[in-house]
Amino acid sequence: MGLGLPEEAAYVRGMSVERGVRPWFTAGSPYEELALLYDPTGPLQRVARRKKKFVSRVVSLGITLAIMVGIYLWQRDQFSYSAPWVIYGIVVGISLAFAVLAFLAWRQAKKILASMGQGIALRLGRPGVEIAGAYVSWADLGSLAVTKGRLGHGPQFTVTRTDGYSLSVPLDQLEVYPATLDSTARAYSGGRFGVDLAALEN
Repeated sequence: MGLGLPEEAAYVRGMSVERGVRPWFTAGSPYEELALLYDPTGPLQRVARRKKKFVSRVVSLGITLAIMVGIYLWQRDQFSYSAPWVIYGIVVGISLAFAVLAFLAWRQAKKILASMGQGIALRLGRPGVEIAGAYVSWADLGSLAVTKGRLGHGPQFTVTRTDGYSLSVPLDQLEVYPATLDSTARAYSGGRFGVDLAALEN
């Protein structure tokens, strides 16, 4: 993420929509909007970080095994007792567990990247909000908030309707500062809605 003011973020332009696609927008209207495309930068960086960590864990496991084999060959007579084998088992088990966890985290990051949407991720305009292809007018909006993601996921930008139904887009897939979303929502909703950013403070 890295853009600040609305005029610097993604693009701010007059709406031009296909008939029937966004029923509460009027084609050719003079309304302005903040529209953000899905940005793969954050997910790609997460995949790279977790892959690097997995490779590091595998290398660490290999070094641990090599050292243990060397110790065994050097002091083989000491392994006639069970204690050394127990210690070896604990050390290898811990290293192997870290490697497995790193692999699962890497695989999860790749799944998140593969499931990322395309096109417009979020649109804020005077008529309301579009998120992940769903449209909510300001009159039907309950709240806007940055929420904590599930385990292994980052914060989400969440739109909740008055009926309780909510939709989210990962915050790291939006090239914009959370504070920009807050100020933009307040501007386009006439001060009725801002973005709750409390989850970022915890």
